[in-house]
Amino acid sequence: MQKRSCKDRDCGLMRLAMALMLVALALLPLGATAQMTMTTVQGTVYRADGTPAGGTLLINWPAFTTAQNQAVAAGSLNTAISANGFVTVNLTPNAGALPSGSYYTATYHLNDGTVNQEYRRIDSAELQPIFDGGFCEPAAAAVASSQG
Repeated sequence: MQKRSCKDRDCGLMRLAMALMLVALALLPLGATAQMTMTTVQGTVYRADGTPAGGTLLINWPAFTTAQNQAVAAGSLNTAISANGFVTVNLTPNAGALPSGSYYTATYHLNDGTVNQEYRRIDSAELQPIFDGGFCEPAAAAVASSQG
């Protein structure tokens, strides 16, 4: 029977500790993803006559990379506009995004049958109003709608 010295045992523990550290380091990037910054866009939607409008808001966006170099997949969301016109959504800022000209497309389906579509860039402010004149029609969409 061979006796082990403390030196041999310490060597084995050291190898085990190193192996565990390597496994931990290999798994670290999987859980260390950056938190995506979101902006809350909220407010009251009004009809042309000034009364609050209920209905549905559908928002679509293309894939883009934020100004902070975070990739955002193309997507959409559908949310209710309450009877008193209030709506709130959380969106990833696309101001300064690549490709340039990346817009959110907001389609408002109001309960009186009115449908409006607008385009918007979202800044990185914590809170933005839903209607503040910040909606605009991108040049490419304006050309397409004037030819259609």
